[in-house]
This record gives sequence, C-alpha cells and structure tokens, in this order.
Amino acid sequence: MALTIESAQNIFSNIQVPSPIPATIALFDQLGVDDQLAYLWYAYTEMGRTITPAALGAARLQLAEGLLNQIKQMSKEEQTQVMRELASRADSPISRSYGFFSVNTKLAFWYELGELMKQGVVAPIPSGYQMSPGVKVVLEATQKLDEGQQITVLRNTVVDMGFDTSALSPSSSKAAAEPAFKRSTPSVTSVKIEGITEPAVIGYIEAMNADNFDAAINLFTTDGALQPPFQKPIVGHEAIAKYMREEAQGLNIMPQQGICDVLADGSKQLKITGVVQTPWFGVTVGMNIAWRFLINPQGKIFFVAIDMLASPQELMNLRPV
Repeated sequence: MALTIESAQNIFSNIQVPSPIPATIALFDQLGVDDQLAYLWYAYTEMGRTITPAALGAARLQLAEGLLNQIKQMSKEEQTQVMRELASRADSPISRSYGFFSVNTKLAFWYELGELMKQGVVAPIPSGYQMSPGVKVVLEATQKLDEGQQITVLRNTVVDMGFDTSALSPSSSKAAAEPAFKRSTPSVTSVKIEGITEPAVIGYIEAMNADNFDAAINLFTTDGALQPPFQKPIVGHEAIAKYMREEAQGLNIMPQQGICDVLADGSKQLKITGVVQTPWFGVTVGMNIAWRFLINPQGKIFFVAIDMLASPQELMNLRPV
C-alpha cells in the first residue's frame, strides 16, 4: 500500500482531543483592527507578567531595528496608523518589510514594540479607546489557557500580521539571515522514550535538540512531510529545512513516552508525548506536545505531525479509553 500524506494525517486521530487554541485564534480574527491592537496591548502588558520572554539578543533585534527606529520618529497618530496597517495586512512600505521577517524576528519586533509602548515612546492603544466586549471575550479565553498555549496564541496573532509577501520574490527589503539562538541551558542530547526504540525517531529528536537540521532532514524520505501545529504539511527536504532553520532553532525537546503500531506492510506509526521548551521563554515554560510519526518500511520518516495538546493530562493519553 502506497503511503500518502492525506492518510498519514489521520494516524491516531481517534485519540486526539480538540485543542482550544484554534477557537481562541478564530475569536481574535473576528475582532476589528483597533480591537486586535488592544488585545495585543493587554495581552503583552498583563499576561506578560507571568509569561516572561527570554533575552532576545542584540543580533535578532538588529533585524527589526530599522523599522522600529522609523516608528519611533513618527507622531503618535502616524504610529497608530502603522500598527493599523500591520493588523489589517495592508500593502504599505512598513507592512511589506514586516512581511519579509521570519517568525522569530516578528516576535522580536512586537516584544520590543510593546516595551516602547510601556515607555511611552510609541503610542499604545488608540486614544480614547474603550475595551469592547469582543476583546474581553478573547482575553478571557486566552487567560484560561496554560502558559504554553498562551504563547502559541500570541505567536500566531502577530505572525499573520503584515502584508502577505509569500508570492513576492526576495528584495532589498527582505530581512538579513537569521542569527542562531544562543542556548541559555545545555540541550538535551541523549534521548530515551518509554516504549519507543525506533532509530529514526530517536535520531530526529536528538538532531533537533542539537540544531543539526541537516541530520534531521536526512532521516526523511525525499517526499516526506512535516506538519507544524495548526498548519498544513510542509513537503520535501528543501521546504522542511527552510522551516526548521527559521522556526525550530534552540528548542529543547523532552519526549516522555510513546506507543508504536507496526502495519502489515512493515511501516510503523508512532505517537509520542512530551514537553518542548523554546528559546523565547526559557526553561520556565514548557509546551505539552504530541508527535505522530509514520515511518516507512525502510526506516525513513515519511510524515511527522506536531500537535499542541489540549491539556497536560493528555501527556498520558496514548490509547483510546
């Protein structure tokens, strides 16, 4: 039987619990532009007290420094207009430049913008703004999430802002190459997973923890795919490598346990649960994650999906009740 990405996406679907994250993001997407900006303001200033980003590093902030300096020189009205253009994904010079940023640089941009708002250098929410019922609903939904889920919501809200540059060729406005994250703690280099001995899976996690993306890619079939949380599958070595270098630097992946089913053709499907720490939030915040692997009969990774778990209790939920 030929392996397909469509069928691979459905492995272990009977023991997946719907995550509250997409619903929260959908609520955010329904807000008007000013309400979205207000949500980010309240989220970064209020929830930021308990979710503290790790040091960004001067090299990463330098990538966004040009835009931030332009914004600092503007009047408060102009600053508000720029943020509205970012939230509405308008085709403007700053919104287009922001669109070329990687995920990590977008996060650095908004973190620093939030700091400038606190200092009064950049205009916060529009003058005279009154929090709408819609913003209150989204904030309350976000506050009910655990810290790892809150990180994911805040990440997705800012990543989708700015002009969509996916159809454009790189230009002089494209950000410089991403600097590597400097790890604040040693990476987890030796991986043991209760119930799992599959070499491709162990090798994949150890390679990711070492930021050795070439080694991780070599474990995939040429037509293999990786599906990040709440995204479509990324297919092929080149596309997966690009994603890893832009978004997977500095991770500490700590799998705990897993199960493995061997299929009639010799391929294997595995589900593993564990915790991931990101360089943005250090060792104080871990995201509860499940990985669903499909390994072909030759021992290569054909597909891996990365799922945010709905609750910490799901770390133990590997078999249907």
